[in-house]
Amino acid sequence: MSQAQSLPPATHRVPAGRPAPKGTTSRSLPPSPWQTGKFLTGLIVAALLLGIPGRSAEADTKGPTDEQVAAAVAATERLLGMRRSVEALAIIKPVAEARPDSNQATFSMGLAALAAADAAVQGGAKPNKPPAKENFDLAVRSFRGILVKEPKNLRVRLELARSLFSRGLCVEPPRNLVKHMLGDDCWAAEQHFVRVLGANVPPQVVMNVRRFIQICRARKRASGNLSLALAPDTNVNTSTSAQTVDIFGLPFQLNDAARAKSGIGVVGSLNTEFQRPLPHLKWLPRGATNLRVGGLVFRREYSGGQFDDYNYGIYAGPRILTNKGHYSLLFQADRRGVNGSPYSRQYGLQLEGVRMVLPRIWAGGSVELSRQTALSLGGPVGKPGFSWNTQAFVNYTILPSLTMRFMGGSGRENTDRLSTRHRSKWVGVLGSYDLPLGFTLTAAQQMFLTQFEQPLALFGPEPPSTRLWFSRLQVHNRLLQIGGFSPSLSFIRENRRANLTIYSYERYRAEGGFVRVF
Repeated sequence: MSQAQSLPPATHRVPAGRPAPKGTTSRSLPPSPWQTGKFLTGLIVAALLLGIPGRSAEADTKGPTDEQVAAAVAATERLLGMRRSVEALAIIKPVAEARPDSNQATFSMGLAALAAADAAVQGGAKPNKPPAKENFDLAVRSFRGILVKEPKNLRVRLELARSLFSRGLCVEPPRNLVKHMLGDDCWAAEQHFVRVLGANVPPQVVMNVRRFIQICRARKRASGNLSLALAPDTNVNTSTSAQTVDIFGLPFQLNDAARAKSGIGVVGSLNTEFQRPLPHLKWLPRGATNLRVGGLVFRREYSGGQFDDYNYGIYAGPRILTNKGHYSLLFQADRRGVNGSPYSRQYGLQLEGVRMVLPRIWAGGSVELSRQTALSLGGPVGKPGFSWNTQAFVNYTILPSLTMRFMGGSGRENTDRLSTRHRSKWVGVLGSYDLPLGFTLTAAQQMFLTQFEQPLALFGPEPPSTRLWFSRLQVHNRLLQIGGFSPSLSFIRENRRANLTIYSYERYRAEGGFVRVF
């Protein structure tokens, strides 16, 4: 029997006011005299096994034997069944610390620590103060340690999610907005609860897990993403590597300025969002309503400045949360620059939403309608035009350790700068897999089809038509953490082919940064 199958069932209770998935706890009845005698016998046996005199120095070095660990686990289960979590933790903790290779002991220690922390909070202690804090921390460390080695272990993932939920006080508004914005315990608990739905769990558990998810999302008051990375790039100006192009049917030599250039850049982005509850209006769907206000900043800097890209944007609008998803109607505006020059500005409306179709499947998308104005170094180019963009996705949690996203979209850029007017379509797939030894591998593949509307007279009568393949591979290790963030490394490849040589290019990039670990 595998370790995942042999982990004992939970026997501790969840404090009042803290919802827990049904089917993960058992109701404890007052022990009968026979049960008490059996428990005391087991406790005495465990004590004899753990403290028998005359043990050799070699046995002390190796720590408790498997039989001793099993006895301590059995005693811990019995004590937890009697709601004596502090005593249970006192028995199992030294055993688990002496045998860090035993997932069974570590799991029991996590259960005992969580039960002791919950009991302390129920008795009036604050979750962020001793003794509750130390026990919550121990429970989270225990379950995370097992999950790093066994990412497919559903039971451990569920207990970790509950530990994070309790430690984070997710039924109350966040106290530290900065920490909450970067991803706190409630955010991490939500990620694990969503993954739990990717397994074959009973309907009652699904209902309770959905409640957990809804509580975490309704509590959200701020979110954010900060990234900063060095980015070696083989084609910073996204130009062709061809030596010649045809103009009026004749070959012409390209100078070095028009061909691909390599370099090392710095890429940074910052997204922030704040939410505040709003009174519910009768004409809105049932559910909690929040006001969303956010913004984003993106910069890609290279030496000289002529190949820099940037994007600045803001948005605001209501967000409605229901028991199956959330929906938003946002006013948004942004300004974009490409290759060191202003490119466009736009403002408009965006409708977006996410909904649970089945416990394993979440679907969503967005529709954006905007007035877009082309920009140049000299200012606006002509009058605003009507542009639009749509996208849709389906998230499929195949396993708690494996998720897939299938996505696609289309759009049109329509401005008075005729050379950049185009229509586009794209499809893609993204997968994330938690591997043993703490590694997480994320891979993405997308294809973009772009059809420009205006021919380039110098290069022929046909408008440019391109096909871009975008590939990304990212890896990080959950064992390596700095303040909850793990260093990551990404490799990116772009390969664009076009009916006009001047539009074809190949590009390779590497980016190193940090990702939030849950």
